Amino acid sequence: MTIVGASARAAAYSAVRAGFSVQAADMFADVDLRRVCVAHRVTDYPTGLATAITGAHTGGWMYAGGLESHPLLVERWARVRPLWGNRADVLRRVRQPHLVANVLRRAGLRAPAVRLDPPTPIGDGKWLCKGLRSCGGSQVAVWDGNLPAGLDARDCYFQQFVDGPSCSAVYVAARGDAALLGITQQLIGARWCGAQGFRYCGSVGPLEVSHAITDQFIAIGKALAKEFDLVGLFGVDAIFNSIGVWPVEVNPRYTASIEVIERASEIRAIELHVNACQQGQLPTARSGTAQGQAAKAVLFASRRLVVPKSVSSLSDQPSQSRWPAMADIPAPGTVIEPGWPILTVLAAANSQREALEALQRQATVVRATLGETTD
Repeated sequence: MTIVGASARAAAYSAVRAGFSVQAADMFADVDLRRVCVAHRVTDYPTGLATAITGAHTGGWMYAGGLESHPLLVERWARVRPLWGNRADVLRRVRQPHLVANVLRRAGLRAPAVRLDPPTPIGDGKWLCKGLRSCGGSQVAVWDGNLPAGLDARDCYFQQFVDGPSCSAVYVAARGDAALLGITQQLIGARWCGAQGFRYCGSVGPLEVSHAITDQFIAIGKALAKEFDLVGLFGVDAIFNSIGVWPVEVNPRYTASIEVIERASEIRAIELHVNACQQGQLPTARSGTAQGQAAKAVLFASRRLVVPKSVSSLSDQPSQSRWPAMADIPAPGTVIEPGWPILTVLAAANSQREALEALQRQATVVRATLGETTD
């Protein structure tokens, strides 16, 4: 199978663990990705990804993060090879925030208010300004009357701010139905990751919530799958508080938090994805049993870096280990600008606190190797 996206590493590793032969194309073709599959780095993202799809390889293809904002490309490439994922017409509808909010409300579920015209920053309460093509919180800011840098008024919307922890639910969908695979807590703007604002920088889970909250998440997935004809893996970012669950975004593809759920619950997400896309099959019961907590964190650069040769020591993992401590490892000589991702650290432990502590220890090792700091 072929996997393309801004970063294909997590999905490619998931596919390899599930027994698939993989080729991948993304913006990085990192050292560890090239170890498990044929990997291509594209400099003209996203159009350059076409080379991996239109080449000599056969079989299905799927996309990871970023391509949900490019339905024209998805539509074009789906004519060349079988698409294992959501069609372009599905992407066009499910990426309309006001439409998603209306669907959820009609199903008797909660959703933050959404508007396309700018609210009054003080009189209308607290709002967020978001890019319609935002990914990972990179174009999200509290609305103060000024658009975030680089964001045009025609390419943004406004969403009511809801206070509470940020989480992400993972589903697999087929034939108008969906199964909940797990829920993770998101790390947003964590300083020790080098992130700011609403930038996504990691996940830890599975998150244990009440039966009432779980039921709300299940109902959210089913309502979205039925209305939008979703297929395969998808995620819902949400806020939950004492009132309930407030979905804020739908990610209709393999999401960043899936590998956390995979590790903690020992499920094979890509196998579930392909079964859903090809046969319309859903797991008959909740897949996997959580064994402790798993976590990941993306580290961002605080200054311009040129990756040294010593970075190779970070990728030396025991041969028997299925799960590395570090991933998305850049090749020596790679230039990383301020605010760009450096690499990902991963951990597993008995508790969320222990998992997060392990991530922070690994982050310290990475920054010491690179001569980097977040101070």
